[in-house]
Amino acid sequence: MTNLEPNSALPRPAMSVENLTIRYGGKIALRSVTLSFAPRSITALIGPSGCGKTSLLSSLNRLTDLIPSCQLDGIVCLGERNILDRTIDVVELRRHVGMIFQRPNLFPMTIRRNLELPLREHGWRDARKRSQKVEQTLLDVGLWDEVKDRLDRPALTLSGGQQQRLCLARALILDPEVILLDEPCSALDPISTGVVEELLVRLREKCTLVIATHNLGQARRISDRCALLWGDADGGRLVEEAETNVLFDRPQDPLTQAFLGGQIG
Repeated sequence: MTNLEPNSALPRPAMSVENLTIRYGGKIALRSVTLSFAPRSITALIGPSGCGKTSLLSSLNRLTDLIPSCQLDGIVCLGERNILDRTIDVVELRRHVGMIFQRPNLFPMTIRRNLELPLREHGWRDARKRSQKVEQTLLDVGLWDEVKDRLDRPALTLSGGQQQRLCLARALILDPEVILLDEPCSALDPISTGVVEELLVRLREKCTLVIATHNLGQARRISDRCALLWGDADGGRLVEEAETNVLFDRPQDPLTQAFLGGQIG
């Protein structure tokens, strides 16, 4: 699953959705959304609760499959491949498109095993290569110096901010093309939030990030583009999408102007 063709004049989107509608039973959560996510960029999904941000994120690696009543219509592409095609290997898809949740969801095992487990599941048999990959990934998320002497201690003994960075390391260790983040800093203190935000900006050099956040300041600080979603009786919809500085400084839609101005939402 590659997102660029050789000799392409312009980079294709890392991911895109076209006329995507998401239903839970008979209720529409998101309707007719078309949006693309550029390679090696950060896109922030903003909007009030219930507007479909998490549903959109979940559709991008088919976590929506885990909800029996959920139905997706439209197209969701990783590169040029429609991941809603039922012939897609969902396990392999989630190697390419990782997910980070609101609260750290580490396995109740050691720091080392949290990182080695996905490697083992994807065929890494050489212990030396696994160890090198673990070290490099912990370096990438700025955790190596903090945990190198306690890799065999329980991961759940780490602080909240460290646990969230370890979750990022676990997603990164398989070299994904895209990482999805659902309110990744909502349970963290301001100092830990700052550390994670700096990390996300650095990770943009390695992959594409899509983050759902209620924190408008965070969206403005770290994202390249922003998309405002809004929910009403007919479900969530895309109101406006633009470069972040353009959306915040010169919003075009009156709803965007009112939301960013604090008058609604």
